[in-house]
Amino acid sequence: MNRLLRPLLLLPLLVLPAEALGNPPVPVPREKVTLRCTDSYFKASRDNFLLADETYPTCTLRLPLALTQRWPGARTFFLIPRVSATLYAKDARGQGQWLPLAPLVNPGPDPLHRAVSAAGYEAVELSARLGKLTDAAGERTPDTVSAGGKLTVCAAPVPRNVAPCTTFDIAARFKVYRRG
Repeated sequence: MNRLLRPLLLLPLLVLPAEALGNPPVPVPREKVTLRCTDSYFKASRDNFLLADETYPTCTLRLPLALTQRWPGARTFFLIPRVSATLYAKDARGQGQWLPLAPLVNPGPDPLHRAVSAAGYEAVELSARLGKLTDAAGERTPDTVSAGGKLTVCAAPVPRNVAPCTTFDIAARFKVYRRG
């Protein structure tokens, strides 16, 4: 085989998610996932709940994953999120519907790719701008915000016989309250 074509044949292996390579996704326990949103008017933080009438320009989903235990030593972690926030809203008859809110992405200049040193790692943080939930719900009543999807984490360098990437399955829900 031509030496120039061989690297091109390996390219699909580099861009596939970890589950496509035979590694099943690792579920993240819901109680470990936290959501912190700061409203635009009072600058008050809401931890693991939201208020329907507030506007949230900054929300952070925090995932304290055991990356340094999975890949000990001096490593760099590469974070590739495929996570989104959705809103469950009910109409006057109590019928509900899931509505898209925003993707949860890496903070910084490149929202889809981020490198983190193992030395400074504490938790994975993904951010989103959720806006005003009553606006997103339209004529419906906001009830629950869900954060879900997959986060692929790769480490480098890794020793032989150690999987370089793992995909984490994220699913968490947060209650939306109304004033009064």
